[in-house]
Amino acid sequence: MGVTEGTRARRGGAFAALACALSVLSLLILGRCVLAMTYLNIRFHDEVDPLSRAVSYYVFAERAAEVFVATLVAVATATLAILAGLAQLRVRLGPRAVVLLIGWSAALLLCAAFPTDDSPRIETGSGWIHQFAGASLFVTLPLACLAAATSLREQHGWAGTARLLRRLAIGAVVLASAYLVARLPDLVVWWQFPGVLDFRAVSGLVQRGLFALELAMLLALAVRLLRVSWSAARQASRHRPQAVAR
Repeated sequence: MGVTEGTRARRGGAFAALACALSVLSLLILGRCVLAMTYLNIRFHDEVDPLSRAVSYYVFAERAAEVFVATLVAVATATLAILAGLAQLRVRLGPRAVVLLIGWSAALLLCAAFPTDDSPRIETGSGWIHQFAGASLFVTLPLACLAAATSLREQHGWAGTARLLRRLAIGAVVLASAYLVARLPDLVVWWQFPGVLDFRAVSGLVQRGLFALELAMLLALAVRLLRVSWSAARQASRHRPQAVAR
């Protein structure tokens, strides 16, 4: 019995340590992404207006493309690292949330691999793939966090994170809707919008606010994962000698 308890303690500690490492990795990646996007917005504001232009156009700014593409890949990597860390602790997000988070990661990679067109209208296959993948980014992560919040609020130690995720996700849905409204003149090209209803001048700012909320959702998950996994690892290390001694 003592050997069995000791084995369980070691396994629990190993899973917790792996979850802790994955949470640290995701936090480092996300922190770098925040710095990278801040750098792009400041350094290239003359080439890509942060108020009116979408972040996708950084691929057409000299020396900005590599940073932007690397940031998209990094966010996808951090998302998958968070998912893997949560799995180590058997934290239940629910199948819908997991599928949406994987879809969010896949869409980020598609946006990185297929740049948009540098023209008012989409003219290439790469541009269409980017547009559809980019549009999915506005809904997949907020919906994933709403679904995850429903599952997390019933689990010990995750209720506070669930409430925060829900608030951030609702804010993201509001901004996603606002971005869609701002881009209507580009989408409904056959109708002449009056100037008072044309919000394209601030569409870039709305999009950046949306991405900031989405990064905040991932950071909230990663921070809580670090705290829970660190606590679990310490608890397992304290119990391991007792289990072996029995």
